[in-house]
Amino acid sequence: MDFWTWAVTSSFFGGGNDRIRIVPLAQLKGHEMPDEGRVGELEEDMRRRGKLLKPIVADRESKVILDGHCRCGALRRLGCSKVAVRFVDYSSGVIRVEGWDGGKVTKSEVVEAGLRGNLMMPKSSRHTVVRNGRKLHISEVCSNVCIRLSELV
Repeated sequence: MDFWTWAVTSSFFGGGNDRIRIVPLAQLKGHEMPDEGRVGELEEDMRRRGKLLKPIVADRESKVILDGHCRCGALRRLGCSKVAVRFVDYSSGVIRVEGWDGGKVTKSEVVEAGLRGNLMMPKSSRHTVVRNGRKLHISEVCSNVCIRLSELV
């Protein structure tokens, strides 16, 4: 089995039950503000395709979004009330966080920002996994979902 198959079918992110779930958008908590320009681009792309291609990645315990703030914003603009989510065990040592600009960000800061609603600036955190010495963005190890927007209304 190659790495990509293993990553999306195993308990790579810690814990079991790694399948994609459809949940109410209101259940998720952002930890950073979305980039409104990117939200607009994604809104147009989703409207044109009629689909959500990538799932949101969120912590299983706190429901804090780790990857997908802009996708959530676009879905809200499109009138969707549900979203496809890959829940992960954020306490797992497999998942790492850093600032996009190289700055230091901790997992506890991410969760606290999400739970308290004190949102960080856009692109404050970058979540990665390391496999075979390669650092990969967390979205690179989540398979596409291709869910029709009509299923998320």
